[in-house]
This record gives sequence, C-alpha cells and structure tokens, in this order.
Amino acid sequence: AMVFSLLWLALAAPLALGLLPTCSEAAAPAFGHSVLANFSMAKDLINLNHGSFGSTPNSVRDRATALRAEMELSPDLWFRYTVYERVEHVLALLAKYINADPEEVVFVDNASHGVNAVLRSMPFTPIKPKILYLSTAYQMVKNTLMFLHNTSKEALVEVTVTYPLDPAVLIKSVEDALQQDPGIGLAVFSHITSVPAFIVPVKELIALCHAHNVLVLIDGAHALGQIPLNMQDINPDFYVANGHKWLYSPKGSALLYVKTDKQGDVWPTTISLEGQGKTPFQVAFSYKGTDDYSALLAMEAALDFRSQFGDKQIMDYMHNLAVQGGDALVKMWGTDKLVPDSLTGAMANIRLPTTNATLAAAMPKVLLDQYHTWVPTYSVGGPEWYVRVSAQIYTELSDFEYLGKAVMEIIAQCE
Repeated sequence: AMVFSLLWLALAAPLALGLLPTCSEAAAPAFGHSVLANFSMAKDLINLNHGSFGSTPNSVRDRATALRAEMELSPDLWFRYTVYERVEHVLALLAKYINADPEEVVFVDNASHGVNAVLRSMPFTPIKPKILYLSTAYQMVKNTLMFLHNTSKEALVEVTVTYPLDPAVLIKSVEDALQQDPGIGLAVFSHITSVPAFIVPVKELIALCHAHNVLVLIDGAHALGQIPLNMQDINPDFYVANGHKWLYSPKGSALLYVKTDKQGDVWPTTISLEGQGKTPFQVAFSYKGTDDYSALLAMEAALDFRSQFGDKQIMDYMHNLAVQGGDALVKMWGTDKLVPDSLTGAMANIRLPTTNATLAAAMPKVLLDQYHTWVPTYSVGGPEWYVRVSAQIYTELSDFEYLGKAVMEIIAQCE
C-alpha cells in the first residue's frame, strides 16, 4: 500500500502543478509555424492572405502529381473509364462533407465557373426577370450580372450593405426590396464576402427569398473549409464553393451544388455532353473536352490532410486567431474592427491608422516588396481604410504583430 501511495503521489503531483499535459492538452493539434513544413511557401514569406489564392499542402500536391502520372500511363484507360469512377468516388466524399446528395454535386474549375453556369442558364421569365444581389458581392459576380444585363436585358436590383454590420438590418433590407419589387426571380448572396470579409446570414436570407418565390444562388467561394457547410440545413437552390482557398485542394478545384428539381435548368459554360454520370446533370458537367482532372480528384487528399488535425479544430483555430490577431492590431494601431467577431470566420478586418488613400492603396505592394507579406487594403465608402488579414493553421499571433509593426513603419516613412 505504501509503494502504491508513493507512486500515486509521484504521478499526481506534477499533474496538479501543471507539469504534465491533461488529456485535452495532449490531444490538441499542433498549429502555428510548425505546420509550415507541410507547405511549400518561401521561407521568408509571411502569408497573411490565404483568402485570395490559398496554399496547397505538399501531400495534396503530391497526390495531384501522382494522378497526372497515372493519366499518362494509359490515356485511353484513364479518360474512357478510370476518371469517371474516380469522379463519382470523390464527389460522394465531398457531398457527405457538405451534407448533400451525391447526385446534387458536380465539379467545376472554380466558383467563377459555377456562378456563370447558373446565371447564364437561368430561364428568366417575363413575370420575374430581375436579379437581386448585395453591394458586397464579389466583383466577378457583379461583372457577370452586368454582362447579363447588357446582353439579355435582365434587370438588376442592388441592396446596399450598411455599416456597422447588423444581420437583422441586412435581412430587413433584402425583405424590403423583395416586397417592393415582385419582379425579382433570383437572388445572389455570398456566404462569406471577400472585402470586407464577413459571414452573411444565408440561411435566413434563403428562407426569406423562398417565401417570396425567389430562387437563391449562394457564392460560397470562401466558405468551404472555413466554416461548416450543410446544404440540407441552409437549403439553397444553387451553391458554388472553391476548394483551393480554405479546403487546401489545388488551384482549379471547386464544387457546384444544384437541387435535384432545378438541375434541368443548369448547364456548364462549355457544352459537350460526352461524359458519364448517374444523372443528365452530372453527365453534362463531367466532360468539357480533354482536361486535367488531377486538381479535382486531389480534393480527396485535401480531406485526408484535414483529418490529421480535425475539421472543427482547424476552423476553431483559424477563427480564434483571426479574433485575437484583430484585437492585437486594434491595440497597436488605436483603431477598431469593421466586422464584429460574431460575423468573423478566419479573416479579420481592421481599420488602418491612416486616412491617406494614396498610401493605403499602395501599401500592399510595399508590404510585399519590403516585408515579404501581403494583405488587401480597401475602403467601404468613407475616408477610412481597412486591411483584411487571413488567419491559417500555419500562422500565429506574432504574424499579426509583424504586420502591425510593418504598417506603422510604412506610415511613419510616408507621412
């Protein structure tokens, strides 16, 4: 008994003093600079702009390379038989990840392709020919809408997003627009906007639009991998999502989700109809001519990479770092955040400590040339300028602090 008691004291004392990790601490994934070994970024780069182009882990790139090598071993075997089996397999995995039916999902090269496929397919009727969108829509979406307006005469209805951001105010603004204009037949919303970056209450907006008999396209370019996705829960008619940004898949990998009863109205931007699939919708999107499927099929490897750390753990780390990093910059600069933490995913929006528009607009290139980092700067209409800073599993609080000091040095040199 004496020996057992002494052994227990020997083990329990360090634990009580915090010298040994608890079970939760031991299980916590290791994020931060140690994770950089999984990526191929330049050693001196401090990547605070993951939101624009993403960064592909080495294991995912290796998988894409192996797929290209397999393709070249026997092109006929690959393009006539193998690739369609692989597509079906990976689409099933991704459908599960976003809680959708596998037959509701197809591959597209990026969100821009998906948005164009939906918008340029829609059979707008004379009764409801108008498209509603928010002022914060991604510029490519706005350009596509203007193209439709100029070529097909679709009328556009823009709802202005006001600041400070309030989801209730945004929803009411959309509701007012729908009530005032019964000619609206389709609404387009970002799930997470680009600049400023904030999470849009899409579930509520979709329900509101459906109550007015309005179809909804969600541009989820920034959502896949940054926040949890559940198609059955939010219930969009159409949803596009990039993989290369936050899911960690290679560039040129994205998803298009279309509800089963809407699939007859949606066609790819390139018409081939030479592919294979379980449904006419999947056949139409499966083959657009001889192409490289490696980035799309490597989305499975991206899911495998995420499984090493845990999906929730990845999202929680990025969100918490974006909040804490934003707080650090606010303190360093004596400014404030544009977006409340409750609407923040992994991208923080902080007001710059200058109203010099020329300097603010030039700052990203100076940061890249002199400090080996880059963040977008932008204005929302007033004299204030902001930065969007991306948190990632390979960044730490010290990276935000590095940016904060760099910005202060640039301002001191120029003002």
